[in-house]
Amino acid sequence: MYGNLGLFIGAGFSKAVMNNDFDQIALSWDQLLEKASEKLDIDYGDIWKEGVSYPDVASSICVRYSENNDCTYNEALSKLKRQLALLTSWYPDKENREKYSNYLNNLDAEWIVTTNYDLIIESLLTGKSIPLGPDESLTSPKDQVPVYHLHGIRTNPEGIIIAQEDYVSLFRPNEYRQIKLALTIKESTTLLLGYGLGDVNVLTAIDWSKNVFVNKQENYPHDVIQIYRTENPKDAPYRDRNGILIIETSALTKFFEEYSDTHERLKEEKDKQNVALHNLSAQLESPDEDLINKFIDDKEFRIELLKTLSTFSTNLISGFVSFLNSCIDETWVRAEPHGAFEAYDQGLTVLLDILTTLKFKKIPPALLETCAYALQRVGYYVDDGHGKSWQANRTFECRKGELSSELVDELKNIAEQHWYTNLRKLMRRVNA
Repeated sequence: MYGNLGLFIGAGFSKAVMNNDFDQIALSWDQLLEKASEKLDIDYGDIWKEGVSYPDVASSICVRYSENNDCTYNEALSKLKRQLALLTSWYPDKENREKYSNYLNNLDAEWIVTTNYDLIIESLLTGKSIPLGPDESLTSPKDQVPVYHLHGIRTNPEGIIIAQEDYVSLFRPNEYRQIKLALTIKESTTLLLGYGLGDVNVLTAIDWSKNVFVNKQENYPHDVIQIYRTENPKDAPYRDRNGILIIETSALTKFFEEYSDTHERLKEEKDKQNVALHNLSAQLESPDEDLINKFIDDKEFRIELLKTLSTFSTNLISGFVSFLNSCIDETWVRAEPHGAFEAYDQGLTVLLDILTTLKFKKIPPALLETCAYALQRVGYYVDDGHGKSWQANRTFECRKGELSSELVDELKNIAEQHWYTNLRKLMRRVNA
């Protein structure tokens, strides 16, 4: 509904797409560094790794290479990055490309952030995505999914982030990347695929999204959800100490298949709902006499329709404003016979039901102004004097306390703006 789903994709996703029981094409960071060391004639087993991060391991490889080949550290680092670019030249076969392409298309993500150097995601979203490096803004042309390679992209080896010093720039104060990531997570439902939350940069962005950019008035779906692969997955989701929702699965393909089944079912339900809303909107825009009379005379039907309007105001508001005008016009037709004062009460009751059933902040401006004008018209007769509707007066006295103070203030403003004297008198009576 909001279209604010974002994906964080890690090495586990590339391995799921590329690897099977016979071929292990895609490599983890540890395997990549080992393979790159082999290409650079460095004994990977001789590099100290216990309790050391991969960026530190990469730096050690560069130091060893520069010592062995009498070159500068920066030259060694450049050599390592070029090897990583060559080693991540991975392309899914036709079968997996079609399968995982469908999976990603079903997710319909607004943006993708990946720590991978490879272009597997772009292979799966051919013509629908644009690859971005860490020095580029997380934006894209319309109808294109931005794929932001947080640690660099293999087509630009020098921009690959792997050694310890490469990470230093990621934590500069007010760095665009860090702020953008935090805000993007804050404004999205973020799904982690093949990603173990081992990157401090991403953990910091998640922490900022929860604790720095605090917004108490969030009215949209937002959460961080991690799809965690394990041999014995738990049936129920749970939250970790960082508040991240964990969904366990035995394989990413199993998660995607379950999601696809659920997505298809919900899509069918949504399509049916949209058809029903379209039909209802059409009825409201061109109502027949029976529908108008039922809305005026059947309180239960009226309240149910108003609740539907509250939930789907975007779909129905245009037709409903037109429909309401037809209903108010009908109450005035009913008031034409001599002594038909109950018609004024009917019109007033309809208006009060609208203004008390819908929350003030959810009432569209056009509907509020329509109600204000209708109250101005009927307000002349809401009194206990001669020629007035005593029944309407009793209804207003009984129900005026249901009107929220915010709504009353806004109706007073409208009355002052348009010189609605009858509406002004009614609102003065609310606090009397």
